[in-house]
Amino acid sequence: MTPRTRSVLRWLVIAAGGVVTVASVFTFRHDDLPSYVTFALLSLALYGPWVEVLPELGMPMPGIALTIGFLYITGPFVITLRVVMPLALRLVRATVPERWAVWLPDMVGGAGELVAGSTAAKFPPRPRAVVAAEYAVFALGLGTRWGIVSLLVPDGHPAARPLAILLGEVAGYACWGTLALLPLYRFQRVPSVRAEMRPVMVDLGLITALVTAFVFLITYGYQAHGLPGAVVWSLAALALHFMLKRLNERRLLVEEQNQRLAALNRELEHRERLSAIGKMSSVVSHQMLQQLGVIGLYTDLIRSAQNGDDPGVAQAKANAAAIEEALGELNRVLRDLLVFSRDLRLNLYPHPLTVVVAEAVEECHGAAAAHGVTLWFDCPTEAALPLDKLKIRQALGNVVRNAIEASPPGGVVRVEGAARDGWAEVAVTDHGPGVPERDRDAVFTPFFTTKEQGTGLGLAIAREFVQAHGGTLGVDAAPGRGATFVMRLPIARSGGGASVRPREAG
Repeated sequence: MTPRTRSVLRWLVIAAGGVVTVASVFTFRHDDLPSYVTFALLSLALYGPWVEVLPELGMPMPGIALTIGFLYITGPFVITLRVVMPLALRLVRATVPERWAVWLPDMVGGAGELVAGSTAAKFPPRPRAVVAAEYAVFALGLGTRWGIVSLLVPDGHPAARPLAILLGEVAGYACWGTLALLPLYRFQRVPSVRAEMRPVMVDLGLITALVTAFVFLITYGYQAHGLPGAVVWSLAALALHFMLKRLNERRLLVEEQNQRLAALNRELEHRERLSAIGKMSSVVSHQMLQQLGVIGLYTDLIRSAQNGDDPGVAQAKANAAAIEEALGELNRVLRDLLVFSRDLRLNLYPHPLTVVVAEAVEECHGAAAAHGVTLWFDCPTEAALPLDKLKIRQALGNVVRNAIEASPPGGVVRVEGAARDGWAEVAVTDHGPGVPERDRDAVFTPFFTTKEQGTGLGLAIAREFVQAHGGTLGVDAAPGRGATFVMRLPIARSGGGASVRPREAG
């Protein structure tokens, strides 16, 4: 449906609802003034409670039952009251001081209360034409009810004719359901209106049965006990609200649990794939490392060959040096794969933090020199931590090498350690391009990398080792201003995780 057709259809509905509302003005009766005042006062209380049956589908159940019940008691002038009261409240809200306005109730009327609307500020504002269409559809549904009842009850007292009320209810809900299928509302955005409205119509079936029962009780109370009886049964409609609210809360809880279960299933599948990759890479890496050792041996023999003056031999030595360098890089990748594929076991001993950090930095001096980067180290703390020294040294080394590779030639990588509040912190700062905010968690994901050459396992392994010690590894990085990776380790462990198997010294 084109926007123009939708707009024309919407204004036709608004015009029809306006005719019904204006016609209801002329049904005012002085004898029913107490009922009108009672209805107005009850509406202020009963249109507040509402239930979000579906996303963007708010329904004030007690208010709907009240309006329909008083329609049969005092006639169609109730339609006018229901349209005018929200407008009057808005006018009052705009004129009184703000400290008083906050105590005024909200009444959002129209078909939106039954089909697509909202109450108060729960949902975002809607275009005025949509709000007017919701009021119009609501008025048409009420008008249809009164039209059927007036034909069946010529004396104008339908409260004593339950069969007429029943037929009026059927006709009114049929009118609402038919108009609800028209693409008038903001949530009808998909091409298939039937598919969009199917869940709404299912809920309308439940509402029809529940609200209609209270409509009968309200009219019965009026027939048996007069206006006080109608008031009592109108207030009893609050029980309907609390029942549906409880059901709705349980539905939302089940939906949330289903979403969590789906997320856990996806995480389990992801971990199973990583486990399979780990097992496969362990076997492949062992086989490749054995063959690479043989290749490295022959490369070393070529580099040690005599007749260095021969141009062919010199070229072969140069090629062997290049092969040896490539083998070193490949060996590092395969070692990372082996580390990542192994089960995590920690052998914990107390170690001074300064010593562990210094050793990790020392191992990275060669990489720093190759990239033209200066390493600056400062760790004055004397704190001793229960650590698996090899794993923490490897974790910190991975972080420092990552900072070196991210820094421009001539840059400085700062490694600073400190102890505070029961935690040991090691911060590694570079002056590289930084890490975009969207990638700050992804950089610790296995096989994620932004480098042309890299496995994406260095930081993943580092975080795994740090978390196994009960610590954290995070990044604070502003694009264009470098990055700071902060490793935090507990100085006194309170207990290990399921994957940590410490061994006491001695």
